[in-house]
Amino acid sequence: MAGLGLLYAFGSNACGQLGISHSEDTNDPEPCHILDGGWQWPAPIDTIKGGGCHTLVLLESGDLYVSGSLKDRRACIDPATEAISKFHKVPSTTFGGAKVKFCSALWEASVTVTNEDRIYTFGLGPKGELGVGEGVIGASHNIDRFWPLEEHVVDLASGMSHSVIVLSNGDVYGWGNGRKGQLGEPPEVVWRPRKIPNLDFKVVRAVCGREFTYLVGDDEEGLHAVLGSDKWNVRSDAPAAIPGWEDVGASWGSIFVITCSGDFLSWGRNDHGQLGSDHRIEPFEYIAAGSEHALALTLHDNVVAWGWGEHGNCGRGMDERGDVKGKWNKIKPDTFGKASRVLGVAAGCATSFLWTQFTNGQSPPTLPADIASNSQLFHKTQKRR
Repeated sequence: MAGLGLLYAFGSNACGQLGISHSEDTNDPEPCHILDGGWQWPAPIDTIKGGGCHTLVLLESGDLYVSGSLKDRRACIDPATEAISKFHKVPSTTFGGAKVKFCSALWEASVTVTNEDRIYTFGLGPKGELGVGEGVIGASHNIDRFWPLEEHVVDLASGMSHSVIVLSNGDVYGWGNGRKGQLGEPPEVVWRPRKIPNLDFKVVRAVCGREFTYLVGDDEEGLHAVLGSDKWNVRSDAPAAIPGWEDVGASWGSIFVITCSGDFLSWGRNDHGQLGSDHRIEPFEYIAAGSEHALALTLHDNVVAWGWGEHGNCGRGMDERGDVKGKWNKIKPDTFGKASRVLGVAAGCATSFLWTQFTNGQSPPTLPADIASNSQLFHKTQKRR
């Protein structure tokens, strides 16, 4: 992903987690702001992860930016105030001067993996989310290396209160809340990283739901496994295999798969329309699963959203329950009269993001002076209505 463009956000924003310079929910995609940097990001966006009230933006340069709640250092930086509504860069000293290659967000915590394969955890960990031992529940920590030196981390995923890493040899380790079996046997709170046993294929990718972990092997055979709770039939409704898979995602109670032919598979919870519509549209290229909603980027650079959208995270056109159910809701950001294409999508806890690239060598728009001068800090007591 190269070139200039904007990051847009919409949805739940009570703590400023959208990074759009205020703390109100919004149905319409608004440009995200960087402290002292306007709308323009210094490098292409790699991935975005959303927690309960905080957001992590990882750039391809390995730099990490955060917005939203800073309580208990869950967003990786020291809380000078309770929350921030513009994205702040996390100092590289936080990670020993290294760059970040993976990040993930739990409800009240965050995990990062550096390019040196060092794992850092931040925030609250009452159910082992920090992975550094029983009874350690707060602040920031470095998890000591526990895997062979010849192996390296190839994936990181987190659910509401558990995390897993995938190693280059296909082994998977997890920590946090494993009471439903989402971290293998025995089902219990796992205070330090523990290897998930009895996997009969080499895992290359992982995503996490609220009480389950979804592990996927290579795309040729498409072997996969769902560990944990079978609530909403998330285990029992899984297909035998997913050969040709291209991308996967998991919301709190649903699983999504896109194949290389553009087919879309989904199973699990569907009471808010989380599984999408039976009406086929153009093929999907990427999937982004939030807590109970999802976004997809199509092959023709369109963005669609569906599921539980009460906070505006599925755009407009919701039903009386706040759902986008039985249809795909097309999302169109304001590009300020400039030609652009969408490069990626992401989703968190009732939050949604998309990022663009301006075409034909166009420059990004200028940030309005009234927005640029707004304070980026606010306290929780100032935003309650």
